[in-house]
Amino acid sequence: MNKKIDELQKRIKLLEDAVFGSSEHKPIEKKKDNEALIDFSINERAFVKRFVADKSGPKKFVLLLSYLSKGDVNKDIALNDLKDKWSKMEGKALLGGKFNSFYTNEAKNQGWVDSKKRGFFNLTLEWKKVL
Repeated sequence: MNKKIDELQKRIKLLEDAVFGSSEHKPIEKKKDNEALIDFSINERAFVKRFVADKSGPKKFVLLLSYLSKGDVNKDIALNDLKDKWSKMEGKALLGGKFNSFYTNEAKNQGWVDSKKRGFFNLTLEWKKVL
């Protein structure tokens, strides 16, 4: 019986070494920079489904803006372009409804976006907090 237990312990150690790299368990580190997880190279519908669909309206607005600007805080995006993209993805599985101008105001109030000129929006450095 002890021989079987010793054999099982050796097998477990081999498996642990294979999975964790050694018998000393290292805690799995969660990535702190959420931006590294965002992939702007995928198409817009896949981006929305992956990163945006489960968020609130203002956060959806910010993340759609981030997609269109590819995360560039210096790039201005026209509100009409945002509304156009939004209207193409109003379905429940994607953005979940029509665009509401409240989203832009709340995103500005939270400091996630800015509007340097009328009808255009850009990200601020705070936009990553919506992730």
